Amino acid sequence: MINGDDLKAMRKQAGITQAQMAEKLSCDRKTISNYEFGVGEPKMGQLFKWLMICKVDVKPLLKQIDNIRDKLELDE
Repeated sequence: MINGDDLKAMRKQAGITQAQMAEKLSCDRKTISNYEFGVGEPKMGQLFKWLMICKVDVKPLLKQIDNIRDKLELDE
């Protein structure tokens, strides 16, 4: 599970400030701070955007989801 420390580490590794991340996610800096302190969690769409902004490769996860969906469709 991705927690606030993970979000902060990814953001810092990407060289992005909280204010910059807030602008990219269309929220305020306090929201970013809250996520990083574990006070609330980003919505799924925001989380994926956070990962993309930080250049985290989400392709393996998306491929795994596709495989699961395909398997379910075959079982139906």
